[in-house]
Amino acid sequence: MAFPTNRLVTTIFGRRLGLTPLSSAQSGSGRNGEIPDLLVGPEALQNGINAGTTSRNLPAYGVNNISGTSAASSSVYTLDPPIPGVPVFLNFTSSANSPYYVKTANGETIVSSQGTTFSVIKSTNGAANGILGLMGITTSIWAAISGVSTATFALSTTT
Repeated sequence: MAFPTNRLVTTIFGRRLGLTPLSSAQSGSGRNGEIPDLLVGPEALQNGINAGTTSRNLPAYGVNNISGTSAASSSVYTLDPPIPGVPVFLNFTSSANSPYYVKTANGETIVSSQGTTFSVIKSTNGAANGILGLMGITTSIWAAISGVSTATFALSTTT
C-alpha cells in the first residue's frame, strides 16, 4: 500500500521520503500532548547484513549471520549493548560445530518467556537456520521479540 504523499509534513527527499504526525484518532490521546511522527514513503526498510565473527562484537542492529568457525568446537560471539527501540536479528546459518553462544558485551540482560536475568544465548539442536529477534528496551536490557523456543535456543548466565 503506497502512502499518500500529500500527508508528508517534513520531507527528507522531495515527496518520496518524509515524516508525518499521527492524529489522536490514529494514535490515541498521546502522552503529555506528544504527537508521534512516523517515517513514511518507502515500501520497506533494508537492514544491514553482518557476517558475524568471534573476533569482533556483533552490532546491535540489522541482521547478524552466525555460522560458526572452522575449529571443531563451540563458538562464542559477543553482542554489543542494546540501542533502545532498535531491533537486531541473530541468524544461525549452520549447525556445524554447534552449539553457538552469543553473550552480551557487559552483562546486559535478555528478557523472554524463559526468564529475565539471562545474558547468554545458546543455540540448541544445531539451530541451523534458526532466527532470534531481540529489541533494545534500555541500554542494559534486550527483549526477545521472536524465535525464542526451548527447542532452538536456551538462555543462561554462562557460556
